[in-house]
Amino acid sequence: MALYHIHRPQTFLDIVGQAHITTTLENQVKNAKTAHAYLFSGPRGVGKTTTARILAKSLNCEKKKDGTTEPCNTCDTCEEISNSSSIDVIEIDAASHTGVDNVRQNIIENAQFKPTSSKHKIFIIDEVHMLSTAAFNALLKTLEEPPEYVMFILATTDPHKLPATIISRCQRFGFTKVGDDDMKKHLKSIAKKEGIKIDDDVLQRIVRKGEGCARDGISLLDQIMASGEKHITAETASLVLPTTNIELQLDFVEHLLKKDQVSGLAFIQKLIEDGNSLPHFTIELVEFLRSLMIATVDQKLAERELDLNKDAQKQMTGLIDLTSQQEMVRLIDLTLKRAGEIKTSPLPQLPLEMLVIEWSSKHETGGMDHDQKEDVSTKTVRTGRDLSPQEAKAAPEDKPTPTKTTTDKEKPTIKEKVKNIITKSTITKEEVEEKWGACISKIETKMPALSFIIKMAQLGEIEGNTINFSVQYSFHKEKIMDKLIKPQIEEALTEALETKVKINVTVEEKDTSKETNPELQDLAAALGGEVVN
Repeated sequence: MALYHIHRPQTFLDIVGQAHITTTLENQVKNAKTAHAYLFSGPRGVGKTTTARILAKSLNCEKKKDGTTEPCNTCDTCEEISNSSSIDVIEIDAASHTGVDNVRQNIIENAQFKPTSSKHKIFIIDEVHMLSTAAFNALLKTLEEPPEYVMFILATTDPHKLPATIISRCQRFGFTKVGDDDMKKHLKSIAKKEGIKIDDDVLQRIVRKGEGCARDGISLLDQIMASGEKHITAETASLVLPTTNIELQLDFVEHLLKKDQVSGLAFIQKLIEDGNSLPHFTIELVEFLRSLMIATVDQKLAERELDLNKDAQKQMTGLIDLTSQQEMVRLIDLTLKRAGEIKTSPLPQLPLEMLVIEWSSKHETGGMDHDQKEDVSTKTVRTGRDLSPQEAKAAPEDKPTPTKTTTDKEKPTIKEKVKNIITKSTITKEEVEEKWGACISKIETKMPALSFIIKMAQLGEIEGNTINFSVQYSFHKEKIMDKLIKPQIEEALTEALETKVKINVTVEEKDTSKETNPELQDLAAALGGEVVN
């Protein structure tokens, strides 16, 4: 039998981490003021069904004295409820009995008959949110006005899926995840009962992996105990609790933060060869990046959510030194974008490879724009941090270290350059044509792949500060007017023209039906013929 079955709580006192609920229920039982319907909601494996059973035993226990709340767990009624064999305490799995007919037969009709040997007839409906709309409607009247001997206990992990009419007729109790201290104490108690000695660092790892779910934590302990060791150490636990996934995340993110394209691409290829699921890996990557972002603020808070051994904690600290809060936000944004492309990509690894190339290329100078590169030796990229070795290498070596001199003060910063851009209400077509070469150069620098489309576009009229273009194909227009690309084009043109401008694109398909290739026309004439369109 599984360990979590053997050590399942049998009294209110045994329930872990839900004192705010058990205290209230005990007071209601003691004062004979229980409700006719309860709704237990909360995460999986935290004691909802177990609490329902204990409440049922407390109400129906044959040997329980007046003024007490805990069931005896020795009488026939308590044993039947514990074994799920009681006729008067009916447990229903709503996930497999979703229809209205099941509700009529198992609940509505059954509720009309008095309990056979107990004081109360109690219906425990697990995963109640799985019932159909018709089933909820059929249950509603009985739930609202049940016979005095009937009680309903509804349990669910998704209370938002329940109709408001059902929720309003129940007393609602919200179960929470079990705290780390309570979980550790509970696991240690179980290990002691089983005659097992377990190191504190192993317990801590189980608590982290359990993520507040008591059932998961006990299952992990059961797995470790299957090794047969009477003293469980970190080495023994590592056989059952490997940190392989975390180690993969640490290594890959280290390649990203070091802008190491070769190692990053080789890492992705190794993932493919080892048969790893890239969609699953990418989800875990986003979760890890979130933890790393939090670690730039509070490392201890982040490590509470991760299963890290001492070596991994040391590597995590090294990653924090390589990045900043702003850089992590940009990296998560880019990763989320690429993660959404994996399902539609012809090659599953392509979005991850694009992530490596794009991040390393775009941020090889610490995430600065092209115009900022000339000032890299005079500025600190991150607040309160020195330049990393990669940034220092990318910085021009022939520029002197800045000092607070008159020349340095006169030199405008990037923000000042933006502020100094002349904003005109209008701009002439002649001005645009005169500086068109510089405009193309700016666009080539920022978006090399887009320069071909811009070169094919025809410059149209200028309306105020809006530059009109015409292209031959609609997909060219869609590319230029993309919500992410258009602002970059406008920014490049603004820098080149030193004037704030906007762009507008129209499609003018070229009629080639009447045009004739001059060479083809000369060939036809030489042969005494003509070209027919």
